[in-house]
Amino acid sequence: MQITKLSVIIPVKNIEREITGVLRFVAAQVSGLEAEFIVVDMGSSDKTVLAAVQFIKEKKLRGFVIQNGDGPVAAALNTGLQKSGGDYITFIFARRLYRDFLQGYLETAARTSADFVFGSLNEEEANAAERRMSKAVCTEPGTQYIKNIIKNTIHIDISAILIKRKFLFERKIRFFDTCSHGYAEEFVYNCLLSAEVIVQSPTILKRDNIIELKRGKLKPVGKNIFQHTDAMLRIYDILKTNYRDDVELIRLFERQKLPLTIMNGVDILLQEGMGYNAIRGYLRVAGYDKLLVTGKQTDKDLKRRITIWRAIPWMYKVKKIK
Repeated sequence: MQITKLSVIIPVKNIEREITGVLRFVAAQVSGLEAEFIVVDMGSSDKTVLAAVQFIKEKKLRGFVIQNGDGPVAAALNTGLQKSGGDYITFIFARRLYRDFLQGYLETAARTSADFVFGSLNEEEANAAERRMSKAVCTEPGTQYIKNIIKNTIHIDISAILIKRKFLFERKIRFFDTCSHGYAEEFVYNCLLSAEVIVQSPTILKRDNIIELKRGKLKPVGKNIFQHTDAMLRIYDILKTNYRDDVELIRLFERQKLPLTIMNGVDILLQEGMGYNAIRGYLRVAGYDKLLVTGKQTDKDLKRRITIWRAIPWMYKVKKIK
């Protein structure tokens, strides 16, 4: 029986011209590894499926293409998870490609028996990660990682993580099927809260801006952007139930994470042309306005944004989201 070390899950839609380049890029990364490709198509109307099947066959890669139908990326990723057979799982997104990280991640996982691996952004982080791995105890609790994410002292990108499949299935961690905004962050937080061994790999992450797809003009998302807030509220409920003693984390969620997510949603609606009175009315009806709470955990920029939005919304200037 052939052992599969790594399952690479790739959600795709209408990228018939680019799919071959993306798959070639990933194939080069996993060369020499026992890896399987799981391409999940989300209702493409072009020849994406055919191109993917042909490439996998021509290059004699292990893997297959699943036609999942039109739907959210979260649903496609769940399908990929269900079909996966590798010891570890990673997600590849055509618009966020990182170079040569998988081998380093797998080495980190082998050294530490990690449930969850993420990368380093620079030499300083990489050196610190290497030092931690050399110690008997190389991991912090997931709650600390979430605090660090909220404080912007670490960055974890779902496009560059490695997760033990057994851990995911034992803890029954999945994406929220119907969520189109915030599903990735919610999934990462759920993993961090459940994982026993979380390790930052000394592998330095570098984007490949040549191969990865460029984002075209995005369709208006409207009020659906607040699905991201709902996703964070689901995490907040878990924290209040299971981590009520961690006052610092709960306060960070209440006074930084939730209000920031809401204000980012406000910015998107303003950019899409919705009037500020209409937005304020929607926030009141949906109950999001009550979540615009500030305190000592709130950074100065966010405090200023909320203050202006509450007092003189016509003077509020949109903060461009990176």
